[in-house]
Amino acid sequence: MKQFSFSIMHSWRTPLHYACAYGNPAVVALLVKRKCSVDLCDSDGNTPLMKALQYEEEECAIILLEHGANPNIHNNKGETPLHYVIFYRNTLIATKLLSSNADIEAKNTSGQTPLLLAIKKNR
Repeated sequence: MKQFSFSIMHSWRTPLHYACAYGNPAVVALLVKRKCSVDLCDSDGNTPLMKALQYEEEECAIILLEHGANPNIHNNKGETPLHYVIFYRNTLIATKLLSSNADIEAKNTSGQTPLLLAIKKNR
């Protein structure tokens, strides 16, 4: 148990981060219903929404967006949720992010915007 607690504290990941990464929408729904913060960042600056998108857990991402997750938070690399979506070609989530006012011109630390990445990757 100590090792698990250390792991959570060391990475600053919350149960919501883990539920999203491991694709458990029932737990995600329960946690947001219980008013867990949907925008807390882990040690890499990733929010639960970013973790859901990183592991292609669409249902978890939709739950978070429906409960007010901010689509414009930048992680330590300057990436936003929209940057992740470009790599995974998920048009449904891209549409939901844009409907939630995601910034298509947000730059990562390499100066790349989601729009530029989409054009470069022909997506």
